[in-house]
Amino acid sequence: MAVWPVTLPQSASWQGYARRIVDSRVRTQMDAGPPKMRPRYRAAIVEHDVPVMYLTKAQWVLLETFYTSTLLNGTMPFDWTDPVSGAAVSFRFKTPPQLGGMLGPDTIPVTLNLEVMP
Repeated sequence: MAVWPVTLPQSASWQGYARRIVDSRVRTQMDAGPPKMRPRYRAAIVEHDVPVMYLTKAQWVLLETFYTSTLLNGTMPFDWTDPVSGAAVSFRFKTPPQLGGMLGPDTIPVTLNLEVMP
């Protein structure tokens, strides 16, 4: 299992951070009475949006390499620390990392959309 590189920031920024449990229920309307609900699957997916992580140019190159080579274009999971619980969990990129634009000669804001693997 791949591990989040130690030369990248080890925690997510709380600025704009969002965490949500994906609704895994199936709701079926009945002819009469209340709708029935059942789980779609046993393990719920938890999504993490990290809208701002500041990297240097060298760290951006490392993140690109980690995403494209190590994680096979984001298809493989990796271990990282959950920003809320502090526990080690397996993440996967939901979308490719996004470079936001230079804030200075060596400061790049990056957006990460991740999901916890059950």
